[in-house]
Amino acid sequence: MRALIRSILSEGQIEVLRGARSKLSQTGSHVWDLVCRILPDRAVLFVAGHTQLVRQLDYVPEKIWLRVESEVEYVTRLHSCAKEPETIDWIQSFFHKGDVYYDIGANVGAYALVAAKHFRGDVQVYAFEPSYPTFKQLCTNVVINDCQSCITPLQVALSDQTGIAVLNYSSLVPGSALHALGEACDYKGDKFRPVVKQPVLAFALDDLIRQFALSPPAHIKLDVDGIELSILRGAEKTLAGAALRSVLVEILEGDAHSMEVVSFLERCGLTLHSKHKYIHGGSTGPSSRIYNYIFHRQGASGVSVR
Repeated sequence: MRALIRSILSEGQIEVLRGARSKLSQTGSHVWDLVCRILPDRAVLFVAGHTQLVRQLDYVPEKIWLRVESEVEYVTRLHSCAKEPETIDWIQSFFHKGDVYYDIGANVGAYALVAAKHFRGDVQVYAFEPSYPTFKQLCTNVVINDCQSCITPLQVALSDQTGIAVLNYSSLVPGSALHALGEACDYKGDKFRPVVKQPVLAFALDDLIRQFALSPPAHIKLDVDGIELSILRGAEKTLAGAALRSVLVEILEGDAHSMEVVSFLERCGLTLHSKHKYIHGGSTGPSSRIYNYIFHRQGASGVSVR
């Protein structure tokens, strides 16, 4: 194939096309669509198969690599540690070797990889991500960081019921977020028009753990843009279990939903340890009320409270 391409194009043309492919991954599909129309099919396949943009996550203690195919991955996912320093501190302070970590809404896997690398693979991570473009990136990132022995990616949506549910996509761009399971409503409760509706396998977490004999989590991160309470209800036994020591949940503070989330976790025996505000693109409006709440089980062994 390489010989075929070189017989068609010059070295300069191949480099230009590779550059266009990398630029496209950050800006959109129009340039690549044009390339596909101009070049022979096998030339297109060659360029696509030999062009990969891999960049380092902003986690200083360890080298962690992410495959980048979209602007949101380049601008946001590569800077996950700076975006949520409290999540990094939670992983480093609350976790211990041998712990089991459930990353619910794992996206491309930044925080799953931080846990795996920080503890040199001596943790067990289940990374849940139902979006098919993003799940592909999650799996790729696990492989290129050689973490497949400790991170298990699961293309499963979590809910309060087990069955087939509809995932409403806000975007098909890898690394994107704000999808909705069930009703097409965003994290503010506003309805949106999905770009795609896809039936997906959904589990109540208690059912999933029981049916597949999964190790119960010591720690759960929940970042699911509005369906937190539904997932928590499906995980009530897990949340009340003695194995669970801490939960980090992203919520929009100040509405009835957030108060229900806090009350539910407290009824499961967890206590609010701290909350951390961060801004999504502005200082006013609903985005300025997004917090990461960290809950812990008081008196549980191995929990660092600072």
